[in-house]
Parts: sequence; C-alpha cells; structure tokens
Amino acid sequence: MYCCEKKCNICYFAISISLIVILLIWNVTLTIIVSNNNPAHINSFNYAPENLKAEGYITFDTNRVIEKNDITHLERSSDFIINKEGNYYVQFNTTIYEPPSTGKEATLSVYLEHNNATVYGTTVGQTVTNAYQTVNLNFAVIIKANSGDVLRIKNNSGTVVELLQPNIDIIRIK
Repeated sequence: MYCCEKKCNICYFAISISLIVILLIWNVTLTIIVSNNNPAHINSFNYAPENLKAEGYITFDTNRVIEKNDITHLERSSDFIINKEGNYYVQFNTTIYEPPSTGKEATLSVYLEHNNATVYGTTVGQTVTNAYQTVNLNFAVIIKANSGDVLRIKNNSGTVVELLQPNIDIIRIK
C-alpha cells in the first residue's frame, strides 16, 4: 500500500477507472431491467416549487414519460394507480428547502405509501439546523403491487416544506 500512501496519479487513475466501470455496470443493469420486455414506465415531476403541508402528499404536475397503461397518473395528482399486477421499481428524489419562517432545527422527511401503508425502507430524512437550508432526499425500492393499488409520496416532516423539483420513476419489471 506504499503507492496509496503517497496519493500518486496511478492510484487516482485506478480508482477513477474502477468507478467508471461500476457506473457502466449499473447503467447497463438498469437498461436491461427497463428494456427487457418491460410493459410500463412512468416518470413524473414538478417544474415549479411546491409548498407541501405537514402530512400532505406530493402532487406531480407533469408526466414526462408514460409507456403503456400499466400505471395511471393524472397530472397535478398525488396518486399513481397500478393497473397490472407485478413487481415495480420505484425511485424518488427531491430537494427540500427549509423555509425561513421556522428558523429552528427540524427533520425534513418523506416516504412512499402503498395503499395507505408506509413502504419499509423508503422513509428518508435529514435534520436541518438553520433557515434557508436545503437537503436532498431520495430512495429506490422494488415492491409487489396488485391491480388497483395506489402509490404516493407523503410528507413526514411534521411541518410545511418547500419541494424543489420532486421526481418519481415507476417501472414495471415483471
């Protein structure tokens, strides 16, 4: 490990190549999941910031991609309706802005609901200590869903938060 202790260019090059290979493998894997006889994909997001009430649901104002009709979402709605039973990959990300009105420590948190129940492993949050602070929240999960099931993202912060460009992908994988 003598080489790494000196932080030489060879080590940085090897680490860079390793990271590139890992990202390529991840990209190829996700491409296979999405394109391998995948009957459905939806991507929804918001252009404008959204003030989200405590315990409120995120409404997504724009459907950027809708492939097939296995998932239904009306723009400016919070509900994603599953129309075909199967396994679904759900990925979500957003930036949450701590408004200056609070100016105190708060935990900003969201989670995925599946038929009004919290999906284990999707509750994400960060504590902010100052006004005007932003945090990034994201999760990814695979769930089994039946026809008629409802998916939505809920504010778990206990306070009003401002969301900047929330984005959700739901992909039927089988």
